[in-house]
Amino acid sequence: MEEKHDIVTPVFKTKEAPVNKSAFIPRPAVTMKLENIQLTFFKGANPSLAAEIAKVVVRYAH
Repeated sequence: MEEKHDIVTPVFKTKEAPVNKSAFIPRPAVTMKLENIQLTFFKGANPSLAAEIAKVVVRYAH
């Protein structure tokens, strides 16, 4: 006895962007320059993650 399986193909539909929605504009919160490295953190960034990244950059920038 054979079993038949139907193949279901996914249908992807794109959502239309609202016309009145303003474009995202990134705003830098802090810029750090150390030797030949510039590190910029933007508003809304996770402060703990930003602090850890800054520590690592300062440690290994020598």
